[in-house]
This record gives sequence, C-alpha cells and structure tokens, in this order.
Amino acid sequence: MKRNSAREGDIEDFFCNSSLSAPRGNCAQNVNSRRRRVVREDYGPGIPGNATIFVHTFGCGHNVSDGEYMAGQLVESGYNVTDEFGQADAYLLNSCTVKNPSEEHFVSMMNRVRDTGKPLIVAGCVPQADPTNKQWGDVSVVGVRSIDRVSYVVQEALQGNCVRLLGETEDQRQSNDSNELPALDLPKVRRNKYIEIIPISVGCLNNCTYCKTKQARGDLRSYPVEVIVDRVREVVRDGVKEIRLTSEDSGAYGIDIGTDVVYLLQAVAVELEGTDVMLRVGMSNPPYLLRHVDGFATVLKHPNVYEFVHIPVQSGSDSILQTMLREYTVEEFFMCIDSIRAAVPKATVATDIICAFPGEGESEWQETMELCKRAKFEVINITRFYPRRNTPAAAMKQIPTDVAKHRTTELTNFFNSYRTFDSMVGEVHNVTLLETAHDKHHLVGHTKNYVQVLVDPAQARMGESVVVVITSATKYSVMGRVLRSRWERLSADAVGFATAPFRTRKGRIASALLMATAVGTVLLYWSSTRRRRCK
Repeated sequence: MKRNSAREGDIEDFFCNSSLSAPRGNCAQNVNSRRRRVVREDYGPGIPGNATIFVHTFGCGHNVSDGEYMAGQLVESGYNVTDEFGQADAYLLNSCTVKNPSEEHFVSMMNRVRDTGKPLIVAGCVPQADPTNKQWGDVSVVGVRSIDRVSYVVQEALQGNCVRLLGETEDQRQSNDSNELPALDLPKVRRNKYIEIIPISVGCLNNCTYCKTKQARGDLRSYPVEVIVDRVREVVRDGVKEIRLTSEDSGAYGIDIGTDVVYLLQAVAVELEGTDVMLRVGMSNPPYLLRHVDGFATVLKHPNVYEFVHIPVQSGSDSILQTMLREYTVEEFFMCIDSIRAAVPKATVATDIICAFPGEGESEWQETMELCKRAKFEVINITRFYPRRNTPAAAMKQIPTDVAKHRTTELTNFFNSYRTFDSMVGEVHNVTLLETAHDKHHLVGHTKNYVQVLVDPAQARMGESVVVVITSATKYSVMGRVLRSRWERLSADAVGFATAPFRTRKGRIASALLMATAVGTVLLYWSSTRRRRCK
C-alpha cells in the first residue's frame, strides 16, 4: 500500500475503489444481454429479504464515507450488500468526477452492469455535476445530497422504475432549509471496522478553473461542531481506532457558520484524550489554513492527532496559480508549511501538483520543480492535467500530451531521487495495526507523524496497539518489529523499565534503584503477610 508515493491519484485515495463488506444473502446469477432491463416478478413487498446489492465506490474519502452510509441504510432496510459482482440483483455505483480516469473507470463498470440486464443505480459526483447527460437515461440516480433516500431509489429500481434524485431531499423541502445536510448518524457499513471517515463539511469556497467537484458539491456547508463531536463519541464507543475528518477543504471549515477548523479540532481532540484513537485531518487549501496555521500546528502536537497535513499547492508559478484561481501565492504556501514544520519538525507534509496546466511554459514548469526541491515533500500526488468537461480550463489552450508526460516523469523521477525515512531505523514507535498492505503479507499501522509501518502478522493482530522498533526503510514506508503491546510498554514505564533510561549510565543506575525499590516493596509485603498468617 504505497501512501508516500508520487502517483496519479488523490492523496486520500488509499481508501479508493475499496470494497464494502456486509452480510450476504442468496445472489442471482449473471444473465441476460446488454442494456436489457429485467423486472423480476418475485420482487414486491418482500424485496429487501430477497435482494442483494453490489456497492462500489470510486474516489476520495468523502465519497467513501457516502458509500458507507448508503450501504448502511441498505442493510438497515433489510437488503444484503456484497462486493462480489456476480452475486448481485442490483448495482449501486458511487462515482468520482475529479479526473478523467476516475470517470472512465466508472463508465466502464456501468457498461459491465448493463451487460447483466440488472437494475443499475448511480450515485456521487459524476451525475450530480452533469445531470442532463444522456447516459443517465436508463438508470436511477442518487444525488450527493440525497444519500439518505438510497433505499427508496433501490427499491424502485428493483421494480423496474427509474428514479432520479439530484435536487433537495424531501426533508430539505419540508424544512425550507437549503443548507440541510445528510445526517451523520445514519446507519453505516464501514469498509474497515477500525476506521471512521467523518465529513465535516460539504463543498468549498473556491472556484478553481479545473475543478468539476465544485459543480457537484457546491458552496461550503459545514456541520455544526456539536454534531461532529457527537459522531466522534458514538464511533469511539463503537470501537474505532482511527478517525479521518474529510471534506473538500478542511481549512475552510466553519467559515459559513461562524467557527473555524482549529476550534473543531480542539473539541474533537478533547473527546479522544485517554483513548488510543488517533485523528487525521483531511486536505486544507492554503488561503484558509493560513488564517489559523499556528493554532492548527498546536493541535497537531496533541497525542491523539497525527502530525500530518495535506496542503495542495498545484503549481510553483504564481501566474499559473492565478490562472487556476487558487487565491494564494507561492510565498503564502511556504508560510503555511514553514510554520507547521517549525512547530512540528517531524510532520509529514503532503501536496498535490498538476503537470502541464494550460499556459504552463517551460519557465513556469521549472518554478514548480524549484518549489518541490525547496520543500522536499514527504508525499507528492502528481497528476497530469485532464480537461474536465464544462470547466473553464477545458476551454483553454492545452499543453501537448508528450510535454505533459515528460513533465510528469521529470517530477516523479525527482521525487524518487531522495529518501525521507532512512533516519528512522532504530527508532521505537507506538502504532495501531488497522489495515493490510497491498502485498497481503503485512499489517499496516502509522507512526505519530503518519509514516506507514509494515509489520509481520505473525507478531501481532489486526486492531492491536503495539510498540515497534524500525528495522528498515524504503521510499514509501518502514518495516517494524514488534517489541510488545502498547499497554505492556505503559506498564513497564510505570515501574521504570522503559528502554529510554538505559541509554545513559545515570539512567541505568536510576532504573536499577527503581527495580531494587520495587523488589524490596514486594518482599516487605510478602514478609508482613507471612507473619500475620503465623500469628
């Protein structure tokens, strides 16, 4: 599982294209020819007990959370949910519109579903951003603000009806509140039972010329702090070990409701104190993060918060940033990351770069290369520019494909030319093992500064908090050997057996005295107990 990589995709895409698991029922066979709709007569009042729904999500953390909520509601309504394509009676595809490849994969799977002749329901940003597209003519649609009605749409689709919910939900119409958002306490089926993704807002305040997501998610609408904190309490009780706060721009959180992201993070961090649950903050754009970067950095120091920031710069050229309508300068970007690194020296800083944006000449491109050389990012998400339909950038003069490929390769080669984690070898870290690596042979946890640690599953169990010593490092991750569970480490620390004191002569003497005191106390207690028994 390459997190620290120069790759084409979203930084938070390691949840992407992930499968949802839930109880399965009897599944229908793949039958019938392309584009032929089959209406099964045995559907009806008993639909939920009979139908199995294939659920697949493309895209970012926010999309994954939406997909988990939709799967949860289907299970709550009595449906079975599967990630096995051939076992489904109907298909729910949750789409992403960030880049052309994401949409192309989505369309390809749509066509695969049509070949089965079974009901198809599409959701997510692609239909929401392009509601008049003719490809929705024979499918049902769940808009991004209507995920709380997915069970109704699925039931109608199973009965051969096409339902399209791309506007306001029924509750929103009744309340006459256009800013109402899907509730955070809806039923949910998590992709990973240890990881909870919580949307803190929907939409953003920007109008980037290349972005299609804004057309789907709209302007910024933030959830109240107390609603998010309530959700945090609930999932901690459920036993999650990691909470990921997601949005289109975490740095802008709360501007629309008179609060800010620092206040939110402080409130969430308080709820996590005394637990082993870790918090990760999602992507933040520079202009809004800059308003409270010092407070943001302070929150990163909290023991339950990962020292990780994702701040997309996109280009190292002020003129290109202006064409993108990014609303900050290169200098302001460095003010953000320099402030964070000064306060949290080991913080992992991730960024995004778009290669070959329209108007980017060789001099502008070299400015981007110089920015990356100066910043030495731990993570770079490298994306070749894709013109998204109906965006201003799509109408601009495009850079030739061969130039775009060359620039992507040049930046990738630079990123791979330096190693960040070699100095960690020999260090001891606390990690909680929450995922399985792509190689299927290691469990994955993260250090406080969100470096990926791979551990042999023979040494620990999934969901376990352990103390590891780093034995080797690669460009993208480190290998860890388990020393003990975290709770054993805490117990040892309490009586003076932590490894750190033994690194100096004074430390060894102090630890020996502590050990002697502890042993003496035990002997005195045993001796007094024995005398009482003799009497």
